[in-house]
Amino acid sequence: MDSVTLSAPAMFADHHVLKARGALLALDGVDDVYASSAWQSVIVSYDAAKIQPAAIEKALAKAGYASDKTVPIVAQNDEYYRDPSWDALGVRVTETNEADLKMSGEFRKY
Repeated sequence: MDSVTLSAPAMFADHHVLKARGALLALDGVDDVYASSAWQSVIVSYDAAKIQPAAIEKALAKAGYASDKTVPIVAQNDEYYRDPSWDALGVRVTETNEADLKMSGEFRKY
């Protein structure tokens, strides 16, 4: 059994992982698929006698996850899109409510 690792920069959520896995597992000769939206990559175990890596890469691209496909950036980082509150308020800090801490864990008191 051989394996190939493919980059999939457009795979950034769980439903993308499911779609990529489904497309690749449908191929004859593909034994197992490990797809990660966190790493944006796919590791495919395949039988080299039945399928070649180029065919696997082509099927992944046909599913919408080509290695050269990039994710569009919706907002630009310039003055138009900046939140002025960040400059006015300084550092934003969250505080954990003590009651939430007392209610957490295996000893929840509902």
